[in-house]
Amino acid sequence: MLGIELDTVETEFEGDIDMRGFLGLSDEVRNGYEEIRVQFKIEGENLTDEERDQLIEIAQAHSPVFDIVSNGVPVSVAVS
Repeated sequence: MLGIELDTVETEFEGDIDMRGFLGLSDEVRNGYEEIRVQFKIEGENLTDEERDQLIEIAQAHSPVFDIVSNGVPVSVAVS
């Protein structure tokens, strides 16, 4: 869409979680992740640093995965 030619686009999420909360071993520890880090790998033969930064900004603004981990999302649970 922007006319930027890319060879590789990868996103890696990594996080820290205290398993005592997840396993129900401690009420003092959160059940979920304490921190999540995102690493982008964007490669293109003629890709400039400015284009790479622009693509990362677009990904943060429009990625459904980035949105769900950075904003609260209502969750409904049903039994079928």
